[in-house]
Amino acid sequence: MIYSNDRKLQLSGWLKKNGDAEYNSPLKLQKFLFLYECFTKTSGEKADFSFLKGYKRGPVFGNVWGDYTHERSQFNEAAQRAFSDSSKEIDEDRAGRCKFIVSTLSENELSDLTHKFNIWKSKEARIMHGEKQVDLYEDDFNKNDAALSDLLEKMYPMSLINNSEVINIDNHYFVFSKQDVKRLTEQHFDTLSALVENELLRNPVFVEVSEEGGLIVD
Repeated sequence: MIYSNDRKLQLSGWLKKNGDAEYNSPLKLQKFLFLYECFTKTSGEKADFSFLKGYKRGPVFGNVWGDYTHERSQFNEAAQRAFSDSSKEIDEDRAGRCKFIVSTLSENELSDLTHKFNIWKSKEARIMHGEKQVDLYEDDFNKNDAALSDLLEKMYPMSLINNSEVINIDNHYFVFSKQDVKRLTEQHFDTLSALVENELLRNPVFVEVSEEGGLIVD
């Protein structure tokens, strides 16, 4: 039996279709769902934080976690079906922004990001002392959470997202324009691999290809 509600199934189905690599990471799926609800709330629409629990690695929708972990094949089918039946209910830009964020940060970085939200931080002491499945409540989503959500929206405008592609090399996420991606050569990938081995990089790493063909790392 699947316990996830229709909304979470629809969103999970969207991510499975549009970001299979992120969908196949249980943590990234959870962060995608959480950020979507945060952006929904700050937009003034009705968000759904039901069944939200506090874990050491951040907020987790317990019903989705249980289904995804213990009934994966049924969850996959239910998510695909829910998305196919009700795809118009999803805000495409909002979902696209959430997918872009989770696709450009490592799992540890995403955990650190969600730890900044008061909705989790307000229960941090209990969570970090080992209490299991601590309930998190929408009432604890405060003005600081709204400000953080607004900041993320400004940092990741749709104009950037729609014109970018992300390349993952050993959990380092390089963001190129779609135009520059077409110009990448084997030598460029060798350079990126060398950067991963020898430089301290902070995700996401924005890179341009110069007119001369060199890589410009922001």
